[in-house]
Amino acid sequence: MNNKSPKQIQVENESELFLNETPEQTAQRNKEAFVFSNNKAIRSIEKYFKFDTLGAIMKKEIIGGITTFLALVYILTVNPTLVSNMISITTPKEIVEQGTLNPSLLEPFKMNEFGIFFATALVSGICCILMGLFANIPVAMSTSMGMNALVTYNIGGAGLGFEGAMIVTMLSSVVFVTVSLTPLRSFIVKAIPKGIVLAIGIGIGLFIAYVGIANMGWLANDGGIPVAKLGILKENYIPIILGSVTLMIILFLSFKNIPGAVAIALLVMSVIAVIIATSTNITDSKDLLYKANLSNWEGWKYDFDGFAWNWKSTFKAFGNTKIWTSPVTYISIFVVMLINFFDATGTMAAFTNQLDKKTNQHKEISQRALVIDSVGTMMASVTGTTPLGVFAESGAGIEQGAKTGLAAIVNGILFLLAIALFPIFKLIPQPITSAACVYIGIMMIKEAAHVEWEKPEFLVPTFLSILFMIATYEIANGVAMAFIGYSFMMMITGKAKKVHPAVYCLSLLFIIYFIAFAFIQI
Repeated sequence: MNNKSPKQIQVENESELFLNETPEQTAQRNKEAFVFSNNKAIRSIEKYFKFDTLGAIMKKEIIGGITTFLALVYILTVNPTLVSNMISITTPKEIVEQGTLNPSLLEPFKMNEFGIFFATALVSGICCILMGLFANIPVAMSTSMGMNALVTYNIGGAGLGFEGAMIVTMLSSVVFVTVSLTPLRSFIVKAIPKGIVLAIGIGIGLFIAYVGIANMGWLANDGGIPVAKLGILKENYIPIILGSVTLMIILFLSFKNIPGAVAIALLVMSVIAVIIATSTNITDSKDLLYKANLSNWEGWKYDFDGFAWNWKSTFKAFGNTKIWTSPVTYISIFVVMLINFFDATGTMAAFTNQLDKKTNQHKEISQRALVIDSVGTMMASVTGTTPLGVFAESGAGIEQGAKTGLAAIVNGILFLLAIALFPIFKLIPQPITSAACVYIGIMMIKEAAHVEWEKPEFLVPTFLSILFMIATYEIANGVAMAFIGYSFMMMITGKAKKVHPAVYCLSLLFIIYFIAFAFIQI
């Protein structure tokens, strides 16, 4: 016997119903069934976000927004911890050399951690609200995992300093906005094969995971760069255990489909890390659990001067010739733009498809959403954080029933409220947040299922992209080998004429990059 109400059955079978309906018919059916609230304010919200057309429910929009925020709140811990490893381009050479043995010497020259946190939360909050208000889709934005690693280790760490890294992302975002507003976008989409985009994404995922296990303490390092060798386990066993257990909890909760898996794991294990670090009174600043010791806690301190320092240092560096004479600057502008562009396009395409299954009203990627995404990247670099992107975790909110931009606005408000909690976020040690990096890598490797492995023109560049990203500890090198490998394999398999001229140009540009890099290596 079926005890479900007709309304429940209709909701569960809605996607099947769409097969026999046009978008116009679905919209009309939703309008006929929808009853606006008697409350004037709520009714205005329902009308603005087209609740009647999309078949949305206020409660589900709020729950969806909260769910998405819990799923991605870890970024407020991971991003500042990761990006604050960048030092200023003005750091004296002798300090840089001595800093490999005594990292505390580099602290005064590092990008301010609160400044990064504040910029991340502020810009994420604003962009989520803009996405909700003007694109009317339940999609959240924040600093992109993968991109923050690229900016930190492969741009800022390549001699440009955090100032050069911010300038690179700023200029690439200008190109990104231009591309998003003009027909050039469709030209680029047609020029670069999806297989290359997949190869780069997979490589970045593994690179993030590599950074994650290194920061847990699993790997040895040489001058701050992880090497293919186990670390000194007897010294790092506590951070390693805490980081590994955090990852296990994330995986357990995630594959049990529990919303906010990453946030829950980070919260629980951070409390345990604080207890251990405080009870053992860790005072060595080089210890991976140093930040978690309450004795070292600076209290409810908000370093807005540090935020201003990040910002002022970046704009002052526009006159630094070291940035403009480095080939890394120009190749990085292209690489950052390319990754931002395809990440936004690919992720938005996935969400558009997911939303369409729920509403039958999203047949094309929202142009407004793409523009907001590109503008967010520009806002991020100007305020002092790494490029923003549409977050895959938005899918969690959509699955909870979110259909409109109201869910994105809820997410944005929560980001802004989180600014007050910075002192709490700062207590979370790196081994704990690194577990989130490994998890993101695991999620990104799933894209390997879409690679056409039987085709050598995709097999070889994917392999080379992954190999060079990890072996050279530089994402840009992996991107370069993906293009070069693809062009070469297409030529030797008799498919040279099928390659877009733009791809050949990019491949040649990357070859020139390697030649130029040979002359700037120390």
